[in-house]
Amino acid sequence: MKEPGLGIGGWGFGLVLVILALIHLPACSPKPASKAPSLFPATNEVAGWAKTGETRTFQAENLWEYIDGDADRYTQAGVETTLTTDYRFQNKIDAVTDIHIMKGPEGPKKLLASEWSAEAQRSPVGEDGRLFPTSLVFVKGRYLVRLVAYEQAPEMSQALVELGRAIESRLAR
Repeated sequence: MKEPGLGIGGWGFGLVLVILALIHLPACSPKPASKAPSLFPATNEVAGWAKTGETRTFQAENLWEYIDGDADRYTQAGVETTLTTDYRFQNKIDAVTDIHIMKGPEGPKKLLASEWSAEAQRSPVGEDGRLFPTSLVFVKGRYLVRLVAYEQAPEMSQALVELGRAIESRLAR
């Protein structure tokens, strides 16, 4: 007498199909999506600049973890995501670069207007912005980009402009 389920009929056939499906599942599964290109230039993509850390990401609800005390101003202006990466210029000056991605183009303009300073020069990067001896802030569409060097050097302003231009070109993608 045949045991039930061990033949080709009944639940045994279903079990065989499940096992075969599981064996072939990895071959049938979709390939992972390709990684989106970075908005930050890689080391030496801009002369003298080396990326010194991984990009950190902050959503609006946890932005206070990065810019405690000023996060409300950004969230009220419509920030969705903030990306930040550290750089080193000519292996001697540390800098940080932030890209704030806003809901629309009004947010970056609002934030930039609130930071106006008579000491700043008009930025040669972006649609509008400010250039200081150790920092560059500019707007490009729904992006507000801030580059800050931790030391002053004669070539620092121009170096920040060059890094800023490389970032700006990636924002247009």
